[in-house]
Amino acid sequence: MYRQSVLFVALSLAVEAAGPSWGAWGEWGAACTACTGAASRGRTRVCIPGDDSSWCSGSRLEEEICLDCTAQWTEWTVGTVCSDNCGFCGKFNRTRECTNAAGCPAPTCVGDSSDQNTPPCDTGNVCNFPKPSCCLGTKAVDMVAKRFYCKTA
Repeated sequence: MYRQSVLFVALSLAVEAAGPSWGAWGEWGAACTACTGAASRGRTRVCIPGDDSSWCSGSRLEEEICLDCTAQWTEWTVGTVCSDNCGFCGKFNRTRECTNAAGCPAPTCVGDSSDQNTPPCDTGNVCNFPKPSCCLGTKAVDMVAKRFYCKTA
């Protein structure tokens, strides 16, 4: 009889011993919060240790990406009117914008938002005084057409 009681108590303890378990997940954060590269929200859960003081496996934090906040440049705008008409001095001014998804923090892109297009947009006709004859290349003579022009090569 004593042996059966000990066996029953041992089996009862083995059945009642509980391992670690996770509690229910908490609520998701009310709104996405902005962070570098993404906008995300998170939630947590609590580990209930086992009877043997063991801990749960896995993460207590779960994160959800709401928005991709990677900044990128828009396409360059079509250049403005050529800034000059002689001596290879003319340039097109063009611009672009750094953007990301709505709801993200202000974007930061590498590079410039404006530039002057090259090669020059004008003809190679020599400029009149007081401008320099040629902004690019050197002044040359076209003996057939009997005119000066700007030579780049």
